[in-house]
Amino acid sequence: MRTVHPRQRTPAASTRPRPPPTGVKQCYHCGATTTPLWRRDPATQRTLCNACGLYRQQRHALRPQELIDAEQDDPSGDEGDGQGRECSHCHTRQTSVWRRNKEGDQVCNACGVYQRLRGKERPLSLKRNKIKPRAKHPQ
Repeated sequence: MRTVHPRQRTPAASTRPRPPPTGVKQCYHCGATTTPLWRRDPATQRTLCNACGLYRQQRHALRPQELIDAEQDDPSGDEGDGQGRECSHCHTRQTSVWRRNKEGDQVCNACGVYQRLRGKERPLSLKRNKIKPRAKHPQ
């Protein structure tokens, strides 16, 4: 059995990224320090924020700089209160989920799903003041 001196690194250990010197986790792609969930790049095992990790997982590419800039420019507060965000199509401030359309504009859940399924913008006549909860299916 071969012993390795503690100061000698194995090739696998030397390829691991080092954490930032301040000890704060940071996304290696966009530099985010807060995220709901930390992820890892499957190829390099570097730390990614949730947004960069999901984009990488779904599209097998790094998140474009335009999306990173658009997210950083949003004057939004918490996602739940809906005070700082506004749908670029129907101008609502309350939604269960915020989405982005193909142009990168921030839209509410209803407008985003409608556009994705039908390929056109949601008519403003369909806008409601109250969010409709999901229908419960009888068992």
